Amino acid sequence: MGRVPEVVLRGRGVVFRLEAYAVRVMRGRITWTVPLGAIDRVGYAGGRVLLELSADADANANADGSDSGAFTLVTRNATAADAFVRQLRTALTRLPASGRGPARVVREVARRRVPRLPRISAGGKIALGIVPYLAFFKVAGDKGAEEGIGVLVAVIMLYGPVGWLMLYIGWTEVVRDTLVLRRRGITVPGHIRDYEGHRISEDRGEWRPVYEFRTLEGQHLVVTQPAGHEHQGEKGPVDVTYDPLSPTRVRSFRDKRLTVRGIALTFFGVLSVVLMVIPLWLFFAALLTG
Repeated sequence: MGRVPEVVLRGRGVVFRLEAYAVRVMRGRITWTVPLGAIDRVGYAGGRVLLELSADADANANADGSDSGAFTLVTRNATAADAFVRQLRTALTRLPASGRGPARVVREVARRRVPRLPRISAGGKIALGIVPYLAFFKVAGDKGAEEGIGVLVAVIMLYGPVGWLMLYIGWTEVVRDTLVLRRRGITVPGHIRDYEGHRISEDRGEWRPVYEFRTLEGQHLVVTQPAGHEHQGEKGPVDVTYDPLSPTRVRSFRDKRLTVRGIALTFFGVLSVVLMVIPLWLFFAALLTG
């Protein structure tokens, strides 16, 4: 009998990873490897996925550091939870009778890694540029009522399109997809096979990862992420989250830089559009007051 596709479920600091013959439960630096033969049943209700262990495995689980003979994951992504439960139940039905019985749950604690100092991201560079940006609007606000239409037109022509562009890029390429995938995305093992893009300067570029993965329905996909980074990252295995309603919408949430970039672009896009209204308000206020 064939193996079921692997799937990953995340929620509230806990990860359930269904592999060939076991479920890995990860919480912080602790990982429990639970053989399929040690699992009694799995269910999803009230936003919780409950992984109950058999009576034979219960003692081993307690001895290895879990609080009880069950593991719980809380998630609001019902689509991903249903997919995980369905795949695990299928794997349990395919488990031969000889595979059931006493099974040891292995607990491992990873070493604490010292984090490296991060490089300044695109969001950080935008944040550094906000100081002269706000200074310009301060001057425009002070001069708006006096110089009238000249400052108004300059602000609208310069910062209006820039703000709308940042808002559009941040929302469509990052925030919207992130929200959709957090709500109903399904995570499966995949890998980054390459990076597409071009070099802008000697030390900067626009590089988009190319993901290769297989959906739970067995569809093999190679998808290029619409948004990229300044530098190419590492190639190799990575968890890929895809939208079951639109499988070409993908993201790897291991890389936090893209989320930071999207939030920064959206925030400063909204800020620039809002602040664009200030000289407009001052101008019309001056007209109305004579």
